[in-house]
Amino acid sequence: MHRGMNALFPSFTLGRPAGRGQARRMTLQPSAPSPVIVRAGDSAEFLSLIPHLAGCHPRDSVVLVPFADKRTLGALRVDLPGADEPDPAELAASFIGLFTRVRHANRIAIVVYTEDGYRDERGRIARATFVEALVRCAEAADYAVVDALCVAADAWGSYLEPDGPYSGSPLDLIRPEDLDFGDGAPLADQHAGLELPPSDADERERVAQAIRALTLNPADPELPLAFEDAVTSDVELSTEALALLVLALERPAARDIALSQWCGDLAEGREVQQFNVSWLEGTASDFRGPLRLAGEGPRPDPVRLRRALEVTKKVASVAPPRLRTGVLASTAWLCWALGSSTHAAHYVRLAQEINSAHGLANIVATMIRHAHLPSWALDRAIPGPPPKNRDERRRWAKSRR
Repeated sequence: MHRGMNALFPSFTLGRPAGRGQARRMTLQPSAPSPVIVRAGDSAEFLSLIPHLAGCHPRDSVVLVPFADKRTLGALRVDLPGADEPDPAELAASFIGLFTRVRHANRIAIVVYTEDGYRDERGRIARATFVEALVRCAEAADYAVVDALCVAADAWGSYLEPDGPYSGSPLDLIRPEDLDFGDGAPLADQHAGLELPPSDADERERVAQAIRALTLNPADPELPLAFEDAVTSDVELSTEALALLVLALERPAARDIALSQWCGDLAEGREVQQFNVSWLEGTASDFRGPLRLAGEGPRPDPVRLRRALEVTKKVASVAPPRLRTGVLASTAWLCWALGSSTHAAHYVRLAQEINSAHGLANIVATMIRHAHLPSWALDRAIPGPPPKNRDERRRWAKSRR
């Protein structure tokens, strides 16, 4: 079991399914351009892979791992519902409904991470009722269930092996730190990394003075060059560059150029600039390129987007409070584009605390609430040949339509 798996990491987080008015969050870790074959000999080794697949050490989470045959297509992390969830079957159906959007998947592994003890008061594995509902929904959707595992506060084990050790297996058998895929150490949990970088009063005052001396023109041909330098230069951003980005990300006409360009390249930024200037002048026709802010177009370079995220977080840390909403909303959008709705929701809240009517912040909030995903989150090539098993081949063929 769990042999020949393809661990694919560059990260993606999605908005997770909303159950009974709750805006649950989900993280999708999609496939990498160059698949790495990883062989996990047992369930402990498989669980050691999960933090690398999910990009974090999940906590109070359900992780759904899609497979195309024996190769993973990433990992989807969803906030674990409460133990008192009134309708676990309905919620399980919504989770699997989201899972079905992952193209080419024909198999699924389910992993629950809970702070509860391994056995509940009735002697069942923690959250067994919910996992049974997930398994039923997955099988009804024609997915083969590879395994269903529980990682509790005191032990781990398989829901599919009721005759396993009553107290579960020791947690120290799960050792993600022993695996090196060149992706760095996974974050502590899905909430880690939310902090803005430090800034001091002197730096903030210098940026404020530079802003007062600056006039932003969305039609300036130098503007896309400044956006490009921000994500490609190894040199620390100057005070003037930070000030320009504060103003640009506060102005929708300039912000759209930056976010679209960071998803693509300089040429794409210039195309968006040309359209936005025409729109401001009242002469624009329909835009023919992908609407990046809606999640359209080919998959962006995740390294480039992560660099853009670092930039906007730095800009947010030095921006005057009255000009911080746009950069916080842009940071939220970049998190969403990278697949992290948990982080996106955090920056949306910060932006809405300043301006509850901010357009982009409310758009990102709506996309998270309705589990709207970027098209590139699900547009991936299936690794390897089609499955050999007839039933799995049928599922594989369906996924390619």
